[in-house]
This record gives sequence, C-alpha cells and structure tokens, in this order.
Amino acid sequence: MNKYLLHIILLLFTSLHFQAQNLDKIGKKDMIKVSGGFNLNTITYASSGTSYAGRDPFTWFASGNINVSILDISLPFSYTYSNRVGKFTQPYNQAAFHPKYKWIQAHVGKISMNFSPYTLSGHIFAGGGIDLTPGKWKISLMTGRLNKAIAYDPVLNNLNEITYKRFGYGIKTGYQGKKYELSAIVFKAKDYSNSISYIPMGTDIHPQDNLVLSLSGKTTLVKNLSLEGEYAVSGLTQSTLDINPTEGKQTLSFFKPLISGNSTTNFYQAYKSSISYKLKTASIALNFEHVDPGYKTLGGYYFNNDLENYTLAPSLKLLKGKMNLAVNAGFQKNNLSGDKSATTNRWIGSLNMNYSPVQKFTINGSYSNFSTYTKNRPSTEPFYYQPADTLNFYQLSQNASAGITMQTGKKDKDMSGNIQLLYNFQESTNITGNIQDANAFGYNVGVEGIPSYVQVGNLAYSARFKKSKMGLTFSSNINQTEILDQITLYIGPTLNIQKKIKEKINFSAGSTYNRQYKNSDLTSNVYNHRISLSYTMKMKNEKQGRMNLSLNANWMQKLPTISTETKFSELNIFANLNYSF
Repeated sequence: MNKYLLHIILLLFTSLHFQAQNLDKIGKKDMIKVSGGFNLNTITYASSGTSYAGRDPFTWFASGNINVSILDISLPFSYTYSNRVGKFTQPYNQAAFHPKYKWIQAHVGKISMNFSPYTLSGHIFAGGGIDLTPGKWKISLMTGRLNKAIAYDPVLNNLNEITYKRFGYGIKTGYQGKKYELSAIVFKAKDYSNSISYIPMGTDIHPQDNLVLSLSGKTTLVKNLSLEGEYAVSGLTQSTLDINPTEGKQTLSFFKPLISGNSTTNFYQAYKSSISYKLKTASIALNFEHVDPGYKTLGGYYFNNDLENYTLAPSLKLLKGKMNLAVNAGFQKNNLSGDKSATTNRWIGSLNMNYSPVQKFTINGSYSNFSTYTKNRPSTEPFYYQPADTLNFYQLSQNASAGITMQTGKKDKDMSGNIQLLYNFQESTNITGNIQDANAFGYNVGVEGIPSYVQVGNLAYSARFKKSKMGLTFSSNINQTEILDQITLYIGPTLNIQKKIKEKINFSAGSTYNRQYKNSDLTSNVYNHRISLSYTMKMKNEKQGRMNLSLNANWMQKLPTISTETKFSELNIFANLNYSF
C-alpha cells in the first residue's frame, strides 16, 4: 500500500471520535446505521403590570443531528441555530476507539478506566487499554499519558495550571469462582521532570512518582454468609528531584523494595471490609472502611482520606412479607493521626418501613438522623487566646415522613383512581458553645441552639376514566417553615385534567392557586394556569421516522396584597416541532 495512503487512513482513524466497534457485525444488515433528527422551538412572551419585560417577546431555537454508525463506530454531527447564534459541531476533539470482538474489548485514544476506588479511578488518559474476559478470568490493562505538560506563561501567569507530563500503566487481574472472587491491581504513574524547563520560585509544584498495590476478594463462608473486602497501599514520592535518601515519615517494610524513594516518599493504606448474612425474611450487613490521612494516588482526581466509617444495615420482613423494615446506621470520624486542630464525628441513622395489609392499601414511613460534632483544640499561640469551649460545634438534622396510598375502583371498570396522603417533618439545629461531648441524638449540656422546623403536607386524588380516555387530578398542598419567631406558610390547591383525543392527540389543562403568609400576614397571591396540546404523527413506514408537534402555554397572575401594589401577569407560549428517524 502506498505509504501516503496509509498515513491518510491512520490520520482519519485518530482524528475521529469513535465510540464503539463490534467486528461481529461485518456483513450483516445492521453493519451500517443512520439516525438523526431535527428540532424547532419557539417562545412567545407577553406581560402586563410592569414597565420592563422579563424576556424577549419572541425567540426561537433550531437544532439538528445526524449519526452514522459503521460497525458500531459512531460518527455524530450536530447543528444548532437561533435568532442569536449558530453553531455546527463535529465533536471529534477527543478521539476514542473501542473495538470489540467476543470477549476482547480494546480502548484506544482519549479514554478512562476504573480499577477500584483506591487505585485507578476514572482518570482520563491518552493511550490504550484492553479488557479480557476469557471464561472465569477478568483482566484489564492500561497505559498512556495521564497529564500533558503545561509550562509557565508569564503573560497569563498560569500558576494554577502548571503540570508535568505524567505517564502511567496498570493491570488488574481477577478470577471468579463458584463461591469466591479474587483480584489484584498494580498501578504505576510517574512525572517527567524534564518536561517543564522552568518553575517559578515559591510554587509548590514538583514531579511525583506513585506505585499502588491492591488486593480484593469476595467469598461465601457458609450458606448465606458472605465476606468481601479490599486492601490498598500507595507509595507516593512528592518530589523526585529530592536527592536525600532518608526515609519518609511513614514506611511499610514489604513495600519499600518496590519503589526507589527519597525523603519525600510516604506510604499510605486504605482498606474496607463487609460481612453480610441473608435469610429469607431477614438480612444484616456490617461495613468498615479506613483511609489513612493523606491517602491518594495519581490515578484519580480526588480521594476522601483521613476517615473511618462504620455502618450497620439490618432488614426484616414481617407478617408474611406484608411489612418490610430496613435500618441503616453509621458513624464516621476523622483526624486519625490526632495532629489536626479540629476533630469531627458524624452519626447517620435511618429507618424505613413499608406495610401493605391488603392489596390496595399501603402505609410507608421513614426516619433519618444526621448529626455532626466538631471539637477544636485550644490554640498554642502564646500571644493569642480564645477559650476552646466556645469553638465546639454541634449540628443535628432529623427528618420524618409518612404516607398512605389507597386505590379506588377496579382497573377493568370504567373508573379507577387512588387517594394519597403525604406528610414530612424536618428539624435542623446548630449549636456552638460549651459542648464537651455529643452523641447521635443530642448533646450533654444545656446550650440552646437555633432550631428550624419545616412541615410539608399533600393530599391528592386522581381518577381515570377508561371509556372517555380522560384523567382528573386534584391536590392540596401546605408548607410551613418556622425559624425563631418567623413563621412562613404556603397553601393552595391544584387541578389538572388530561384527555386523549383519538390516538395521536393529547390535551391537558390545569390551574394552581398559591397563597403565602408571614406571621399570618398575606404576602403573596398567585394563580398559575397551564394548557398543553401535542400531536404525534407516525409515518406509514417506520423507517421514515416519527414527527411530534407540541404547544404549551403558561399564564401567571400575581394579585396585589397591599394597596400600593399593582396586578402583574405574564404569558409564555412554547411551540416545539420534532422529527426523528
């Protein structure tokens, strides 16, 4: 083959945005697919009772797209235009090629892969990877550039953007047996120190080196009892330019021979485990997670560290399966090394219940509790003193909800419907003061905080009429918020009607009326009226596509609540034409 033709072909394949490829489709009818669509949207606006308009009186927006798929290689094009701006998009700025054949899946270009939350976790890289799933084996490999070099520009003063060129590679190997799973991960990433010639003084940017090892597994110990966990260790050199061979602050003897470190090298551990026991009518799970302070790898953008999590999650089925109970409780703490100025403890608990005594009647309820206690250490600054007991902080948030649903009528009859009653209560309290200790549901001294209470209630009835293809919904809402001596109340009903005209036309209309009070004084009085009409046209041949036309209008009326106000109203009309194939 002519070398110039070969270069052109290679350039074409590396400049396009290939999303997927399946070689099994060669020679089949679905080898090549073409799809796309066109959208036209218009908005008409009018208002009264104000000297300025909230938006332009008429705007429109058109968009189109076409997608050509060859062996599942996706070539998308899109076009947008409005009365303000137009844009044609050929989204091939990032190339990605994913050929697949049976149990072999390759990835080439600008891609991302996930090994585990403690190793390679969603970092985008330019390179290649492969997933192999022969039989019970699962093998993943990757290599490529994690970051490109960005040099300092004195004109832009881009101190926050300076980056060394970083390359990485890794492998994850797993085996799945009948009652167990095992996997091992090795990930390595390194910055090239010569990729940037100049670093401004005082800038904390250094070339880094990282090696991560991870072991994970899952097994069934006995019938219904399973255990799973993962252990990861990350050896991170903060600066490869350091020539001091002194060991870092944290060392792991078995890990040191695998990495050539210096005085900036530290070793961090992360591990989690879970044990669960399941029966036909009950189950329980206990989870634990530990992440060292400072734990991170160069295979992810962000890692939560310096924490320990404990969670307990039992569930129970009662009354022959008619009642389900589930509990989830957890505790989290940070400052594991004790060298931070503040230590934070968090308690989380939730209870969920669902009870259905008969087929058409259901009761559900839930309760959740979230509390945070932060204790600050006294300052050791000799010329500054602030009593430590005024720095401690406690926050408590509790949420309870309940709901009742009852179905009426029968589905095979002309009329059927349901009645629904919902209620939600939320309390939140922040306390700062002489708090020496606190627990999940309160604190130990008589320091009063500033609580806030929110109550929400909803009663709704909906009916469906089978013969007339019509639906009716009526609901009433109430929302009350109380903070100190301020009480805000929202209340109002809603009515909606839906009607299907023939098979292709749908019509709906509705109104909502809301009143707002502050300490019994009326502050808002608003009506919202809605109307919608949609028409769906199907072509004789489904391959020709489908067309949909919709028209929606919203009319808002704000009535005056005091003599100095004037009536305000606005009208929005939305029209949409959509064609897809």
